[in-house]
Amino acid sequence: MGQRILALEISNDRVRAAMADRTFKSLELVGVYEQERAGDESDLSGAISRIVAAAGKPDVAISALPGEFVAKRLLTLPFTDRRRLQQVVPFALEEHLPFAVDDAAVAFARVGREDPNTLVIAAFARKEDLRNHLELLSRGGLEPATITLSTLALAGLVARARNGRGGAHLVIDIDTTCTSMVLIDAGGTPRAMRTVGQGFNLHNGAAIPQPAAGAILGAVRQTLLAHTSGPDVPDLVLAGTAATTPAVRNQIALALEVPVHDLSEFDCTAVIQGIKNEPKRFSGCIAMLLGEAPVRPLELLNFRQGELAFRGARSVLLPMRAAAMLGIAALALAIIHILLGLSISARKLHLLNAEIGAVTAPALGVSDPANARAALKGRIAEMHKRLRLMGGNLGHGSPLDQLLALSHAIAPGISIQVDALSTDENGIKLEGTAESFATVDQIKKALERGGQFSAIQIERASAGADPNKVDFKLSAATVEDAGLN
Repeated sequence: MGQRILALEISNDRVRAAMADRTFKSLELVGVYEQERAGDESDLSGAISRIVAAAGKPDVAISALPGEFVAKRLLTLPFTDRRRLQQVVPFALEEHLPFAVDDAAVAFARVGREDPNTLVIAAFARKEDLRNHLELLSRGGLEPATITLSTLALAGLVARARNGRGGAHLVIDIDTTCTSMVLIDAGGTPRAMRTVGQGFNLHNGAAIPQPAAGAILGAVRQTLLAHTSGPDVPDLVLAGTAATTPAVRNQIALALEVPVHDLSEFDCTAVIQGIKNEPKRFSGCIAMLLGEAPVRPLELLNFRQGELAFRGARSVLLPMRAAAMLGIAALALAIIHILLGLSISARKLHLLNAEIGAVTAPALGVSDPANARAALKGRIAEMHKRLRLMGGNLGHGSPLDQLLALSHAIAPGISIQVDALSTDENGIKLEGTAESFATVDQIKKALERGGQFSAIQIERASAGADPNKVDFKLSAATVEDAGLN
């Protein structure tokens, strides 16, 4: 469940309301409600309380001020900034006020643009009437965030639900105490708005009696003549209590000689989901719900300005749109933070690789910095081995040390012929011919006494081709490596 929005109208001795459920993407009608003032009740606060009990406590409430309490003007102002409009609209209405400016509450809604001008529906009502309206709702358990005009909301609903129909429409809202009408052009922009202090009490399906019928039809004719030209006559759309009475519809169609439609002929499901066969008298309440739509909300007049401004919380939660925007902003910031972190890390890695490459280039040349450590260790081991073979290692295991120790061990009196001599970092191997077996043994003992070699072994000693000579093979390990053999 999302947020619950309740819109209600007060008409004479009745209260009508519509409840919608608003989610992040949709606005769905939950139900419509109607209560009448009981015989023992002095006002409609009891009827309002019963609607709240039936529908449930709303998160946001919208109320319509009765049209007879409000005067309206259509203004064209040469700028679009809302702040400037708030400053200018009261002064533009001042000459039309029948009472002191300080006693008036002024509201406006932007209804269209004609560059560089803004079309504005401006309205004013007595602050006393607004206070009385707020006190009545408060006794019924409601604190509305918006006090508006349902007729203007109706015009917005028709403009959005025309389903591709072209041409202008005159929306006529006939209620029990007054009749309001709004003319919208082919683009859906209001061009005229008027209220007549004549209404219609539904009674046995009868037509509107005189003189109310004459006043209402006369106002409709005047509006059409003043704001239309040519043969194309706007379609009439009937709303309110009278829309449920076929006799009233026929009466207006015959008197004006034009077809009369009602909202049931428009597909409103694309605007508000869940609409089925709700009675036409609830159309004003349903239209006001568009002011809280999650997508393209309808801009409503709101008399809760200045000292009468709404001070409460609109919901136990933040509005869905604000929450969604904050969530998207937080997600965007998190993504930016991650990307910046990755960028900084990539930059540091690049610089580190460059430093590693610069340090290892003399030894390794162009190489992968990721493998620099292993390459350096391998190169060091290789160079160390080559150094030892070349005699660069001054320890006992160098080849030069081995040859020097071997020459010292073989005394000048020992006669041998060396056929093969190999030396490496592990030791020496010697092959040759000696005078006798005793001579081979003397060489072994001489190497042992020198202390340079260990693990001295005579691998072979036998008579050779010359019977007076002995062929031999001898191996010895350097002292530092002897333990490895």
